[in-house]
Amino acid sequence: MAEQQPSDPPTRPTHIDDRSDHIMRMNNKVGLVTGAASGLGYESAKLMAEEGAAVLLCDIDTETGERAAQEIRNAGGTALFERCDVSKEDDIIAAIARVRREWNGFDFIHNNAGIQLEKTILDTTNEEWDAINTVNLKAVFWGSKHAVVAMRETGGGSIVNTASALSLVGDPFLPAYTATKHGVLGLTRAVGAAYAIDGIRCNCVCPGDMETPMIIKYWEATGNPEQAKIDMGAAYPAKKIGHPREVAQMVLFLASDESSYVNASYMVVDGGLLSKCY
Repeated sequence: MAEQQPSDPPTRPTHIDDRSDHIMRMNNKVGLVTGAASGLGYESAKLMAEEGAAVLLCDIDTETGERAAQEIRNAGGTALFERCDVSKEDDIIAAIARVRREWNGFDFIHNNAGIQLEKTILDTTNEEWDAINTVNLKAVFWGSKHAVVAMRETGGGSIVNTASALSLVGDPFLPAYTATKHGVLGLTRAVGAAYAIDGIRCNCVCPGDMETPMIIKYWEATGNPEQAKIDMGAAYPAKKIGHPREVAQMVLFLASDESSYVNASYMVVDGGLLSKCY
Protein backbone atom coordinates (compact mmCIF):
# COMPACT_ATOMS: atom_id res chain seq x y z
CA MET A 1 0.00 0.00 0.00
CA ALA A 2 1.33 3.42 -0.93
CA GLU A 3 2.28 5.66 1.96
CA GLN A 4 -0.49 8.13 2.70
CA GLN A 5 0.59 11.73 2.31
CA PRO A 6 -0.66 14.45 4.67
CA SER A 7 -3.44 16.48 3.13
CA ASP A 8 -3.09 20.20 2.61
CA PRO A 9 -4.59 22.40 5.34
CA PRO A 10 -8.06 23.66 4.53
CA THR A 11 -8.21 27.04 2.87
CA ARG A 12 -10.92 29.59 2.37
CA PRO A 13 -11.59 31.40 -0.89
CA THR A 14 -9.06 34.15 -1.58
CA HIS A 15 -9.26 37.25 -3.69
CA ILE A 16 -6.43 38.85 -5.60
CA ASP A 17 -6.56 42.63 -5.40
CA ASP A 18 -6.94 43.98 -8.95
CA ARG A 19 -4.52 46.78 -8.09
CA SER A 20 -1.61 44.37 -7.52
CA ASP A 21 -0.65 40.74 -7.13
CA HIS A 22 -1.28 40.99 -3.40
CA ILE A 23 -3.51 38.28 -1.96
CA MET A 24 -5.92 39.76 0.57
CA ARG A 25 -5.27 37.84 3.80
CA MET A 26 -8.62 38.73 5.40
CA ASN A 27 -10.82 38.66 2.31
CA ASN A 28 -14.48 37.81 3.06
CA LYS A 29 -13.86 37.84 6.82
CA VAL A 30 -15.98 39.93 9.16
CA GLY A 31 -15.57 40.79 12.81
CA LEU A 32 -14.86 43.45 15.39
CA VAL A 33 -12.12 45.15 17.37
CA THR A 34 -12.65 46.70 20.81
CA GLY A 35 -10.76 49.79 21.93
CA ALA A 36 -10.55 50.60 18.23
CA ALA A 37 -10.77 54.38 18.22
CA SER A 38 -7.01 54.80 18.59
CA GLY A 39 -3.74 53.04 19.37
CA LEU A 40 -3.35 49.32 18.77
CA GLY A 41 -7.08 48.79 18.26
CA TYR A 42 -7.24 51.34 15.45
CA GLU A 43 -4.11 49.98 13.77
CA SER A 44 -5.51 46.45 14.04
CA ALA A 45 -8.86 47.43 12.50
CA LYS A 46 -7.17 49.48 9.79
CA LEU A 47 -4.78 46.69 8.83
CA MET A 48 -7.51 44.06 8.72
CA ALA A 49 -9.60 46.32 6.50
CA GLU A 50 -6.61 46.86 4.22
CA GLU A 51 -6.40 43.07 3.93
CA GLY A 52 -10.04 42.72 2.89
CA ALA A 53 -11.99 42.34 6.14
CA ALA A 54 -15.19 44.13 7.09
CA VAL A 55 -14.54 45.53 10.57
CA LEU A 56 -16.75 46.95 13.29
CA LEU A 57 -14.76 49.41 15.36
CA CYS A 58 -15.95 49.39 18.98
CA ASP A 59 -15.07 52.04 21.56
CA ILE A 60 -16.58 54.36 24.18
CA ASP A 61 -15.16 57.40 22.34
CA THR A 62 -17.85 58.00 19.75
CA GLU A 63 -16.33 61.04 18.04
CA THR A 64 -12.87 59.53 17.60
CA GLY A 65 -14.30 56.13 16.72
CA GLU A 66 -16.59 57.48 14.01
CA ARG A 67 -13.67 59.42 12.57
CA ALA A 68 -11.46 56.33 12.63
CA ALA A 69 -14.07 54.26 10.77
CA GLN A 70 -14.48 57.04 8.20
CA GLU A 71 -10.71 57.16 7.64
CA ILE A 72 -10.73 53.43 6.90
CA ARG A 73 -13.64 53.85 4.48
CA ASN A 74 -11.90 56.78 2.80
CA ALA A 75 -8.93 54.48 2.17
CA GLY A 76 -11.21 51.94 0.47
CA GLY A 77 -11.87 49.66 3.42
CA THR A 78 -15.15 48.39 4.87
CA ALA A 79 -15.69 49.67 8.40
CA LEU A 80 -18.45 50.78 10.75
CA PHE A 81 -18.40 52.18 14.27
CA GLU A 82 -20.38 50.99 17.28
CA ARG A 83 -20.28 52.69 20.65
CA CYS A 84 -19.41 49.87 23.01
CA ASP A 85 -18.59 50.04 26.71
CA VAL A 86 -16.80 46.74 27.32
CA SER A 87 -17.57 46.97 31.04
CA LYS A 88 -21.16 46.15 30.04
CA GLU A 89 -21.82 42.63 28.77
CA ASP A 90 -24.91 43.74 26.84
CA ASP A 91 -22.80 46.17 24.79
CA ILE A 92 -20.49 43.35 23.72
CA ILE A 93 -23.43 41.11 22.84
CA ALA A 94 -24.94 43.93 20.78
CA ALA A 95 -21.68 44.55 18.92
CA ILE A 96 -21.35 40.90 17.91
CA ALA A 97 -24.99 40.86 16.84
CA ARG A 98 -24.44 43.93 14.68
CA VAL A 99 -21.54 42.30 12.85
CA ARG A 100 -23.75 39.33 12.05
CA ARG A 101 -26.63 41.57 11.02
CA GLU A 102 -24.52 43.83 8.78
CA TRP A 103 -22.34 41.21 7.12
CA ASN A 104 -24.00 37.85 7.75
CA GLY A 105 -21.14 36.17 9.58
CA PHE A 106 -18.63 36.39 12.40
CA ASP A 107 -15.04 35.32 11.79
CA PHE A 108 -12.86 37.21 14.26
CA ILE A 109 -12.78 39.34 17.37
CA HIS A 110 -9.86 41.32 18.72
CA ASN A 111 -10.49 41.84 22.44
CA ASN A 112 -8.21 44.83 22.82
CA ALA A 113 -9.78 47.46 25.09
CA GLY A 114 -7.90 48.02 28.31
CA ILE A 115 -6.99 50.50 31.01
CA GLN A 116 -3.97 50.95 33.25
CA LEU A 117 -3.56 51.93 36.89
CA GLU A 118 -0.15 52.94 38.20
CA LYS A 119 -0.49 52.32 41.93
CA THR A 120 1.10 49.91 44.36
CA ILE A 121 -1.12 47.24 45.85
CA LEU A 122 -1.20 49.21 49.12
CA ASP A 123 -2.55 52.30 47.36
CA THR A 124 -5.09 50.51 45.14
CA THR A 125 -8.69 50.71 46.34
CA ASN A 126 -11.24 47.94 45.99
CA GLU A 127 -13.16 50.10 43.51
CA GLU A 128 -10.06 50.63 41.35
CA TRP A 129 -9.23 46.93 41.48
CA ASP A 130 -12.74 46.00 40.38
CA ALA A 131 -12.78 48.60 37.60
CA ILE A 132 -9.55 47.47 35.97
CA ASN A 133 -10.52 43.81 36.31
CA THR A 134 -13.85 44.47 34.62
CA VAL A 135 -12.34 46.23 31.60
CA ASN A 136 -9.15 44.23 31.21
CA LEU A 137 -10.28 40.72 32.09
CA LYS A 138 -14.03 40.31 32.49
CA ALA A 139 -14.60 42.05 29.14
CA VAL A 140 -12.25 39.55 27.48
CA PHE A 141 -14.23 36.75 29.13
CA TRP A 142 -17.47 38.23 27.77
CA GLY A 143 -16.02 38.88 24.32
CA SER A 144 -14.62 35.37 24.09
CA LYS A 145 -17.77 33.72 25.45
CA HIS A 146 -20.14 35.40 23.04
CA ALA A 147 -17.71 35.11 20.13
CA VAL A 148 -17.61 31.35 20.67
CA VAL A 149 -21.41 31.21 20.56
CA ALA A 150 -21.44 33.14 17.27
CA MET A 151 -18.53 31.28 15.71
CA ARG A 152 -20.05 27.90 16.48
CA GLU A 153 -23.04 28.98 14.41
CA THR A 154 -21.01 30.49 11.57
CA GLY A 155 -18.35 27.82 11.11
CA GLY A 156 -15.44 28.75 13.36
CA GLY A 157 -13.15 31.72 13.66
CA SER A 158 -10.30 33.39 15.48
CA ILE A 159 -10.24 35.15 18.85
CA VAL A 160 -7.25 37.41 19.45
CA ASN A 161 -6.74 38.98 22.86
CA THR A 162 -4.42 41.80 23.82
CA ALA A 163 -2.40 40.62 26.79
CA SER A 164 0.95 42.21 27.67
CA ALA A 165 4.61 41.59 28.31
CA LEU A 166 3.41 41.91 31.91
CA SER A 167 1.45 38.70 31.36
CA LEU A 168 4.80 36.99 31.85
CA VAL A 169 6.54 39.09 34.50
CA GLY A 170 5.54 41.35 37.39
CA ASP A 171 5.62 45.11 37.90
CA PRO A 172 5.54 46.42 41.48
CA PHE A 173 3.86 49.63 40.38
CA LEU A 174 1.20 48.01 38.20
CA PRO A 175 -0.15 45.14 40.32
CA ALA A 176 -3.77 45.37 39.17
CA TYR A 177 -2.81 45.69 35.51
CA THR A 178 -0.29 42.86 35.83
CA ALA A 179 -2.85 40.58 37.45
CA THR A 180 -5.43 41.20 34.73
CA LYS A 181 -2.94 40.57 31.95
CA HIS A 182 -1.82 37.31 33.56
CA GLY A 183 -5.52 36.44 33.59
CA VAL A 184 -5.92 37.24 29.90
CA LEU A 185 -3.10 34.85 29.06
CA GLY A 186 -4.62 32.07 31.15
CA LEU A 187 -8.08 32.61 29.70
CA THR A 188 -6.64 32.59 26.18
CA ARG A 189 -5.04 29.20 26.66
CA ALA A 190 -8.16 27.73 28.25
CA VAL A 191 -10.51 28.97 25.52
CA GLY A 192 -8.18 27.86 22.74
CA ALA A 193 -7.95 24.36 24.20
CA ALA A 194 -11.69 24.10 24.78
CA TYR A 195 -13.04 25.09 21.39
CA ALA A 196 -10.46 23.97 18.83
CA ILE A 197 -12.81 21.09 18.05
CA ASP A 198 -15.32 23.68 16.84
CA GLY A 199 -12.83 25.30 14.48
CA ILE A 200 -12.25 28.19 16.88
CA ARG A 201 -8.75 29.37 17.72
CA CYS A 202 -7.84 31.70 20.59
CA ASN A 203 -4.46 33.39 20.90
CA CYS A 204 -3.05 36.54 22.43
CA VAL A 205 -0.39 39.12 21.72
CA CYS A 206 1.90 40.25 24.54
CA PRO A 207 3.21 43.67 23.52
CA GLY A 208 5.75 45.79 25.28
CA ASP A 209 5.32 49.55 25.46
CA MET A 210 3.87 51.12 22.34
CA GLU A 211 3.52 54.74 21.26
CA THR A 212 -0.20 54.89 21.95
CA PRO A 213 -2.31 57.81 23.24
CA MET A 214 -2.26 56.20 26.71
CA ILE A 215 1.55 56.13 26.76
CA ILE A 216 1.84 59.61 25.26
CA LYS A 217 -0.44 60.91 28.01
CA TYR A 218 1.88 59.32 30.56
CA TRP A 219 4.89 61.03 28.99
CA GLU A 220 3.14 64.39 28.99
CA ALA A 221 2.28 64.02 32.67
CA THR A 222 6.00 63.97 33.50
CA GLY A 223 6.40 67.54 32.22
CA ASN A 224 9.13 66.48 29.79
CA PRO A 225 7.56 64.10 27.28
CA GLU A 226 10.59 63.88 24.99
CA GLN A 227 12.87 62.80 27.82
CA ALA A 228 10.22 60.42 29.16
CA LYS A 229 10.06 58.76 25.75
CA ILE A 230 13.84 58.38 25.67
CA ASP A 231 13.91 57.00 29.21
CA MET A 232 11.22 54.42 28.43
CA GLY A 233 12.96 53.34 25.26
CA ALA A 234 16.27 52.92 27.10
CA ALA A 235 14.98 49.69 28.66
CA TYR A 236 14.68 48.07 25.22
CA PRO A 237 17.55 46.45 23.29
CA ALA A 238 16.94 48.76 20.30
CA LYS A 239 16.60 51.77 22.64
CA LYS A 240 13.13 52.56 21.39
CA ILE A 241 9.56 51.45 21.98
CA GLY A 242 7.30 49.98 19.34
CA HIS A 243 4.64 51.43 17.08
CA PRO A 244 1.11 50.00 17.38
CA ARG A 245 1.15 48.89 13.75
CA GLU A 246 4.07 46.58 14.48
CA VAL A 247 1.91 44.76 17.01
CA ALA A 248 -1.12 44.93 14.72
CA GLN A 249 0.83 42.89 12.17
CA MET A 250 0.90 40.03 14.67
CA VAL A 251 -2.82 40.47 15.39
CA LEU A 252 -3.47 40.24 11.65
CA PHE A 253 -1.47 37.02 11.42
CA LEU A 254 -3.37 35.45 14.32
CA ALA A 255 -6.76 36.51 12.93
CA SER A 256 -6.00 35.21 9.45
CA ASP A 257 -5.89 31.69 8.06
CA GLU A 258 -2.10 32.00 7.83
CA SER A 259 -2.03 30.98 11.50
CA SER A 260 -4.47 28.10 11.06
CA TYR A 261 -2.47 25.75 13.34
CA VAL A 262 -1.59 28.37 15.96
CA ASN A 263 -3.91 28.01 18.94
CA ALA A 264 -3.94 28.62 22.70
CA SER A 265 -0.65 30.46 22.29
CA TYR A 266 0.87 33.80 23.16
CA MET A 267 3.05 35.91 20.89
CA VAL A 268 5.47 38.31 22.55
CA VAL A 269 5.98 41.49 20.52
CA ASP A 270 8.25 43.53 22.77
CA GLY A 271 11.39 44.28 20.78
CA GLY A 272 13.34 41.84 22.93
CA LEU A 273 12.56 43.48 26.28
CA LEU A 274 11.89 40.23 28.15
CA SER A 275 15.12 38.70 26.85
CA LYS A 276 17.16 41.04 29.03
CA CYS A 277 18.43 39.78 32.36
CA TYR A 278 20.16 42.99 33.39
